[in-house]
Amino acid sequence: MGIGDSFMWGESLYFYSDLPNLPFSKEHNFDFDSMTEGFVAYKNKYRFIQLVADYYDTWCTVKSLNGSTNEFNLEFLNTFNYTDIINPNGSHHFNFKININEYKLVIFLFTSHIRDNSKHLIDDMLISADKVFTKFEEKGIKVCTLCWMPEFFDNSTYRQHYVNKNRHTPLIYNGETFHWYEDLCQDMESNLTVKSDFAKKGYQRNDIHFNKEGNMMMAESIIKKLNREKFSIIEKDLL
Repeated sequence: MGIGDSFMWGESLYFYSDLPNLPFSKEHNFDFDSMTEGFVAYKNKYRFIQLVADYYDTWCTVKSLNGSTNEFNLEFLNTFNYTDIINPNGSHHFNFKININEYKLVIFLFTSHIRDNSKHLIDDMLISADKVFTKFEEKGIKVCTLCWMPEFFDNSTYRQHYVNKNRHTPLIYNGETFHWYEDLCQDMESNLTVKSDFAKKGYQRNDIHFNKEGNMMMAESIIKKLNREKFSIIEKDLL
């Protein structure tokens, strides 16, 4: 299961298809009403969590609505403090009920704290998530976490509960290790983003979402970590 934001959802990967009416613009914006079944199916095929699932010959679950905040994701996550099964509803944006006992791996992406209500401290969020992740791990579910910005990785609580507990997932690109991916998103020379492919053509000039290569880099980094830890999914287990 993947819990995150637009990077987890796979935003902008549909631009690499040959489908008609692709919603290009000079500056990036997202309009859910412009999405078609074809756009969504195409981007789902190439987003990093699907690539991880493909590696293990299984499938993945991601909420149907694009984008999110840490607060919203933690609200969903904290529901598992009271139940193993979450029924589909409008606020969680899953089409079917979620039974956590069907999963072997949860990938959680901490998005930018700028999106959150300032009254919710990073430490509080990290401690709250740690309680649920500990419950998952007691069930035999592996937890991997990713950071968009340095604000989470640099936090002492994150170091204690995520780095030291072997949940944090470093990204490997060109032999270098990155503990958050904001720098990779802003580096035009990395050629990992949508803007690095299309800005020279006059559109998507500020689109920092990962392109196919960027999503592959994310997937390979996660898989490398999981292989190092001898993680496996047997036939009856699901991702």
